[in-house]
Amino acid sequence: MSKVDIAVIVKIKSDYDSWEKLMLSQDGQQSKIDEGKILYGKANDNTAIVLNFGIEKEDALIAKQGKNKFAELIKDDVESRVFFLINKL
Repeated sequence: MSKVDIAVIVKIKSDYDSWEKLMLSQDGQQSKIDEGKILYGKANDNTAIVLNFGIEKEDALIAKQGKNKFAELIKDDVESRVFFLINKL
């Protein structure tokens, strides 16, 4: 199975701080952040950017379709997510 790096622009319904608490509450997220596998930040009050490195391509596709546990967790706080593949030049 191949691994990919993705970027996600998250449009937030509530506010960044609420979304961040939800994101960090997902099992394993903090360790991925600590290991540098996930980087995220605030673009503005209602937009976050997430970089996710070295994830299984199948997991990225499932996340894009909104068919994973995290999508269910954030559904009331997230308006939309736009996914991009990151390629090395």
